[in-house]
Amino acid sequence: MTSPLVSIIIPTYNRAHLIGETLDSVLAQTYNHWECIVVDDGSTDGTAALLDTYCAKDPRIQYCQRPEDRPKGANACRNYGFEVSTGDYVNWLDSDDVFAPNKIETQLTLLVQHNAAIATCKWGRFEILNDFRLKDKLDIYQNYATGKALIRAYGESTHYFPSHTFLVKRGVIAHSGLWNEHLQINQDGEFFCRVLIASKTIVFSANTYILYRSHIDDNISKVSSVLKAKHLIVSWKLIESYLTLIDTEYFKAYIKNGKDYCFLRLKDGFNMLLIGETLFFKEQFKFYSFLNRLKRKLF
Repeated sequence: MTSPLVSIIIPTYNRAHLIGETLDSVLAQTYNHWECIVVDDGSTDGTAALLDTYCAKDPRIQYCQRPEDRPKGANACRNYGFEVSTGDYVNWLDSDDVFAPNKIETQLTLLVQHNAAIATCKWGRFEILNDFRLKDKLDIYQNYATGKALIRAYGESTHYFPSHTFLVKRGVIAHSGLWNEHLQINQDGEFFCRVLIASKTIVFSANTYILYRSHIDDNISKVSSVLKAKHLIVSWKLIESYLTLIDTEYFKAYIKNGKDYCFLRLKDGFNMLLIGETLFFKEQFKFYSFLNRLKRKLF
């Protein structure tokens, strides 16, 4: 029996100082039948020279430039990487994060044994590679009969899995659709909501992990502009629309948590945007109005 091919897809932009650690973690995998596709979003540092070295070292690593007719951004790179990939399973990986050496092997074994759609694993954060701490005991560290059940668990626990924990059957992605190339924030939340809706069995591997790099000056997930603020709201409007078509009550906690998150991130710098979305944030406005009245009474 032929071993399944795993496609590891890495978008990158000016990460020559970090992507080496990411690629080293791919090369260290105990499972050998993989392809790693790095898609460059127009780097101006030493990324190209570094990748030439890695491609010469191992032909399983492919280095591509984002086509000029595709919009700039990591999502277009991820989609292009998927289009040129040929793997039976897909794992997205950011160009500053890392895999444990047995990540692919351990998860793939479970996927095949259970005929599952997705495998997850433990995760942790790091700044220096050899100094990290795993999130050892999260409520979501378990198997799920469906991806919808995992979304519901997100809402009940307020925990989540980062994107690169997921090893996913290719067919699930083909069914759910690729990354939204227009969103500038919460792209992973919107994308994996669709992927989980389309998924049946989810298996959790307790014997491996991924690491998510923490950046002090990282602005990727910060709401640093009006456009990003608008896109954060749009992302949760899309997520709510997908879930309410299935069962509003089942996903109630998850939708509420998402709206709370948006409201808290936007209320201090983007009040006018929130005022324009009073219907969407109805419960949040009601809560903070009550809280402000209570503060006035107390103080």
